Amino acid sequence: MDLIRKTQSNDLLRSLFMGIIESGYTSIAILVALRFFQASAGVKSLLAAGTSIGFLLSPVVLVSVARTSLPGSKICSLYMLGTSIGVFVAAFAGNTLAYTAGLLLATILSSQIPPVMVQIYSRNYHKKERARRISGNLMVASTVGACTSYLIGIFLDHDLSNFRLCLAGIGTACLCASYIHLRIPSTPLREGDSPHLVHDLKLAFQDKFFAAMLIGWMLMGVGNLITIPLRIEYLANEKYGINASNTTVLAIALITTSVARVLSTPVWAWLFDKFNLALVRIGINLCFLTGLLLYFHVHDFLLLAVGAFLIGWATGGGTLAWNLWVTKVAPPGRESTYMSVHSFFTGIRGVPAPFVGYWILATYGPNPVGWTAAAFIATSSLLFLIMASNQRLKD
Repeated sequence: MDLIRKTQSNDLLRSLFMGIIESGYTSIAILVALRFFQASAGVKSLLAAGTSIGFLLSPVVLVSVARTSLPGSKICSLYMLGTSIGVFVAAFAGNTLAYTAGLLLATILSSQIPPVMVQIYSRNYHKKERARRISGNLMVASTVGACTSYLIGIFLDHDLSNFRLCLAGIGTACLCASYIHLRIPSTPLREGDSPHLVHDLKLAFQDKFFAAMLIGWMLMGVGNLITIPLRIEYLANEKYGINASNTTVLAIALITTSVARVLSTPVWAWLFDKFNLALVRIGINLCFLTGLLLYFHVHDFLLLAVGAFLIGWATGGGTLAWNLWVTKVAPPGRESTYMSVHSFFTGIRGVPAPFVGYWILATYGPNPVGWTAAAFIATSSLLFLIMASNQRLKD
């Protein structure tokens, strides 16, 4: 119990700073690129794809860091230290290139943390209570994120150059998170007598059911990821007929979704622990589908907020499931390996997705963005419905 208590208390404190970091990046990256640096669609797409690039590198990075035999918490601490450097570079950037390079470094490094943390969760928490244990942390992160987005919106409306002060604050939060990671109990990713991670990766690819799950996640992910940067672009770019203030943009696109995430996370956590993973995933998908269709078909702020709320409600479950679903599928002890493969495929879909999304928006307008996302998510739901009867999910 002491192990569980120490893990949960420190992870809860870590989540406080991660809420600042993740929400702060989302609030600033595209908005500042658009309105301060007047960046091209290619640069904005690259910023949106930063995390996915990191996921794409995840299996190789995981194999490399596992050879050091460092505890997982120390590896995460080093990642966050590097993340802070990238954020501080962006904070003091004098041009688009430096700004983009700094934020890309930050997102690539921070995206290496989930495969390591899932191994820590799987070793420190019982499998029937993992979702419940981390749901409170996700709620804290979302609540802090909503407050962070609101404050950033006010600062940017007062003076857009205040983004530098905001990024400096985010960089400081990264340093705090780096220290707190060291306090979380963990062991090396690879024990001395366990198979090498390269061998594990091959086994994960050969797991046919896991591969089918990845395809379902891939389709859903494409539908969601093509829209993420466009949710801000749609509200902020005057050519699409809304041209909202910075505070309004962040209130609808981020704060509303964060509030919905807070409210939905304990609901999804209970469902995740108690019910068939595929059916829970379908429920999450349907919320995404409805929210995205509504969001990209209206100009009214109230209806936009309703769409954003549905997206946030789905995101609460999606974030939880993304972090933990491999623990229901992977053989014991190989959770981080399966998670790295999952992260790799997240990267494969995530790198081109923003570019595709911007192309659809620029060529055909907002409505086809919603319909394209809905088509991918609906196809994913059908695939998960087929997989729901698999014995591994029933167990």
